[in-house]
Amino acid sequence: MSQVEIEELEAWIRHVLASRINQAEKERDKLLADITKAVNALPEYCNQLSKKAEQDMESKHDNRAQFKAAKTLSRVTTLIAGRSVTLPNERDTTSLRTLQRELSKTASEEARTRAEHLNQIRPFYIIDTMTLGGNIDKQRRLSDELHNFLMGRGGILKSLEDLDEKLNSLDKLRSTRDSISAQRKSLEEKLAEATKTDETLRQQVDRVRQNQKMKEYMQIDRELRGLRVELLRTGFSRLGRPLRKLASLSERGSYPLPIEVRESINEYLRRPFVTFISDEEEYPKLKNVMSALSHAVSSGKLALKQREAKKVTDRTEEVVSRNSLLAIQTKAKALKDRYDQFMIDPETASLVEETKTLRQKGRENLKLKNGLDDELRRASEIESKANDQIAGLTEEIEHFSSKLAGVEVKIKPPQTR
Repeated sequence: MSQVEIEELEAWIRHVLASRINQAEKERDKLLADITKAVNALPEYCNQLSKKAEQDMESKHDNRAQFKAAKTLSRVTTLIAGRSVTLPNERDTTSLRTLQRELSKTASEEARTRAEHLNQIRPFYIIDTMTLGGNIDKQRRLSDELHNFLMGRGGILKSLEDLDEKLNSLDKLRSTRDSISAQRKSLEEKLAEATKTDETLRQQVDRVRQNQKMKEYMQIDRELRGLRVELLRTGFSRLGRPLRKLASLSERGSYPLPIEVRESINEYLRRPFVTFISDEEEYPKLKNVMSALSHAVSSGKLALKQREAKKVTDRTEEVVSRNSLLAIQTKAKALKDRYDQFMIDPETASLVEETKTLRQKGRENLKLKNGLDDELRRASEIESKANDQIAGLTEEIEHFSSKLAGVEVKIKPPQTR
């Protein structure tokens, strides 16, 4: 078994197969030289015959048969000379196969043109047509030789081309993998930085919360949030949709309401807790809203199902007649007064603003972290797939090289080629 660096593999293969490669290259070069000579020689000979035919047409004008033969020969040589074979600049197998097919096709067309007019040219130009046929046959023979070479001894050159193509593909894969690896490392660094920032922001928020005034402020804020939830649960549960329908009917003029009641409905729909706290004691605005809702339900204007209508009526009755929300309002107003006092204090206001800023930065940083996590996951998946492709192609190159060299080849871990 031979272990070879990937960078040295092609040179190593050429060294092992030097004799066969040199022989194949010499045979290829000789064939190309012969083909080039034959392809260039045919038009030159056709031009010579064409001039000869033109001279005979002038000198043998009285000999109708020979004049006709000369005229036909001129036309035939012009047709054959007009067909060209493109000689490739490259000597790779693909270019040679294209040349072989073109040469074979052109030779067949030239032979057919000659055969179609041969009887008209004889017997005046027997030697000339035989020479012309020999030139055409030479092209066909060289086409066959090139075909046999490509299918036989020239296969070693095709194998080298295939190996080079595989190595180039490996280069591209590794380049892509390296680019993705660099991207992954950059994302890991950014994610580490974002995680560090997150921890710093948490520490700063914790520091602010340790302030005694902030502790009292946050306690009041939590209680107010709890009262808001309780208000929505006990006072407005199942009333949202009916209130919106009532507001819509009133705005369209389908169910007239006093302006102040309609405005109160809209305020309670937009900001129920703030409006509730700012309402006067025993919440007269809310009671007017609930009374209007109860009347609309009773009149059937809201077109509610019987079960839903009963629940709405019961809830409005609790709010209007039993003052079921009075305790919540009393406690909420007291807490709101204390809240406002805290916000008047410059130190507390500054700490609250700082906390809001830190929380906003925390939300933005969290969004950044989540985005980086997603990008890092995708980059890692692409990198893993690229590594799998590299491993698969490396194994394929090992098998291919082993078969080509006739000895087991093991490629060392790939480095930058």
